[in-house]
Amino acid sequence: MRFSTTALLSTALLALASLHQTEACERGLAWGTNDNWAPKIAKGLISWYHHWQDGPNSRMPSHVEFVPTFWGPKYQSKWNQRKQEMKKKLPKHILAFNEPEIPGQANMGAKHAARLFMQEIQPYAAKGVKLSSPQMVWKLEWLETFMDECDKLGCTIDFMALHWYGSYKDMAALKKWVTSVHKRFGKPIWLTEYGITSASGASQQQIKNFHMEATHWMQTTGYVERAAWLGCFPINSPPDNYASNKNALFNSGGSLRDMAYWYIYSERPDKRSLTHSHRALPSAHAHRRAIRHVDEEGNEYEDDESTFESYQDETDCDDICQLRKESLARLEAKLEAEAEKTK
Repeated sequence: MRFSTTALLSTALLALASLHQTEACERGLAWGTNDNWAPKIAKGLISWYHHWQDGPNSRMPSHVEFVPTFWGPKYQSKWNQRKQEMKKKLPKHILAFNEPEIPGQANMGAKHAARLFMQEIQPYAAKGVKLSSPQMVWKLEWLETFMDECDKLGCTIDFMALHWYGSYKDMAALKKWVTSVHKRFGKPIWLTEYGITSASGASQQQIKNFHMEATHWMQTTGYVERAAWLGCFPINSPPDNYASNKNALFNSGGSLRDMAYWYIYSERPDKRSLTHSHRALPSAHAHRRAIRHVDEEGNEYEDDESTFESYQDETDCDDICQLRKESLARLEAKLEAEAEKTK
């Protein structure tokens, strides 16, 4: 059969487009702010969102997928509500336990978590729902024990869910965390929270640069399926003081910040945010330069400034960062020892 050059070129382009769609990392929202703000940000490249324990946001556009979470026993009543909702509308995915190795978060033993997973989450696998691992911060040993116990009990884990927080200087640490978990378990990755810590002392531009580079890198891996920047809050009202308030995607009144526009619309870190520019402010504010925006109605406004004081003792690698490094080092040593045995 003969093919024209045009037909062959069209087929190749379609194949490349299909490959790009398969490998692209879908951008999402870790939702935790005024529900009425959802339509402002849930557009462009945003395709999904999750909340730690609450249900779907009625103001979120219908094409944006909601992913329910079983946070852990502390919010069992919330999970019971999600189960009632899922009887009416079955989700495509479910996220498991929030940071189970952290005191103050889900905080449970790995074997107990596997049994609870089998009881509360596993039944949805038979209904075609894709299920995550617990959403981990640093402790690979916990995750290995959980996965081993799951193998014995018959859990279905379709993808690994991770969180990452650290310094704007430490892109290598984020990459190592994500690649190590993928290498160890051989499953797709969802980074359901990522951001910069307050203690790292980053400026707004340093956080944006990190955000763009990290998000772009995840798009290129082929195995990071989804990611959600922790920024769905107004800049001067963060959920806690651990992550920098400058991770925010919203101003105090609900307008989008400069970084939000890049997250919604741009795919390359060398591409500036849309419809934004750096302009001189009135003379009363001549000591600084702000980022001004033009919104969809043509109104011009600027990013709110942070009212938070800088950390006095800045650190590039906090306690969680140190624990994660040590856990990764132990994993590497273990894998090397296993490789030596097979020689």
